Amino acid sequence: MIKYKWKIYLLGLLFLFSFAFLSLSQPNHTLKEILEKNIQTAGGKEKLSEVNNYSFGYGATSYYMSADGLMKITEGEEPIITEVIIVDQNRVRRNCFNQITEISGFQKSTYQCLAQLRCGLFTLIKFKDQLDFKGLRKFGPKKYHLLTTNMNDLKIEFYLDGEEFTLKRIVFQGFNQNSGKYEVNHDIGPYQEINGIKLPSSWFSSRVGTRGRKYEIAEVKMNLSLEKDFFSDLEVKVGKIKIDEAILHGNVVKFMFQRGILLISTNWTKDCLQRAGFKTEDKLILQVSDEEIEIDYYETVPPRDALSAGKTFMMPNQRSENYLVYLWSAEYKTLEEKLEPLLPIQVRRK
Repeated sequence: MIKYKWKIYLLGLLFLFSFAFLSLSQPNHTLKEILEKNIQTAGGKEKLSEVNNYSFGYGATSYYMSADGLMKITEGEEPIITEVIIVDQNRVRRNCFNQITEISGFQKSTYQCLAQLRCGLFTLIKFKDQLDFKGLRKFGPKKYHLLTTNMNDLKIEFYLDGEEFTLKRIVFQGFNQNSGKYEVNHDIGPYQEINGIKLPSSWFSSRVGTRGRKYEIAEVKMNLSLEKDFFSDLEVKVGKIKIDEAILHGNVVKFMFQRGILLISTNWTKDCLQRAGFKTEDKLILQVSDEEIEIDYYETVPPRDALSAGKTFMMPNQRSENYLVYLWSAEYKTLEEKLEPLLPIQVRRK
């Protein structure tokens, strides 16, 4: 009799757990309802349709989106623009210091997904016919609607707040034999209301194996007056370059003095330095403002013993396509005061 009661009790618990699991995994809303609520929470379809284009900034990076699904990203501040990325439905092009390339693979698909999302004012309105609803997912006390899609070989997961229907997280996942596993997460920060439309105030981007980075959304502007070809114009603004044998002319792009080092960002790329005939560890004479300074040239990252106080050298920028001049001495603080964007600069072989 006791064993029979225990069996009834265990069956009852199993039924309750099964019911709870089904309640969580089975959708309480249809895909159509979720998309409608996602758009409505952001301000409504009519309000969103009033935005022809908009922009926001993060530091020196500016993001521009059009209602047509085009995205343009620029790096720099007038009069200097060092990089431009343009994303459309077919391709992703990049111009960095006049080095034009086409982005492919998972990175291309990630850019294209983000373009659709941002052009839809961080709603899923532009993914309408591309999504599958995978039910509810629970993380801690919170529930999320999970919607998925694919762009080429990239799998994308969208997590919407279970009650508010705002986008909270995006997961990009892919794998191939050449690059291995690709996984990038975007966690969306608190929403803010601007001109009657709810937009995120930030997002945190992280990739497996990296520390991640928080991006603050600032200076949101809507319906800007843009040139007709704005979303196709890849032009950068980095000054002029003149190449003579063993002499290279250019411009200062950016500069700063920090921790006893004057760092000068130039508009020279590897191609420019090779065409001028310079080879790694050449002794060069840097001419900037009214000063001439002897520096060492390194085509790639210099040896460790070259990176110490008192050294002066030029090496590639690890985050971009240009070269940087390092003047490692407190005496160059006075030179910083003479520098300005687009100031002429020159190097010649000693």
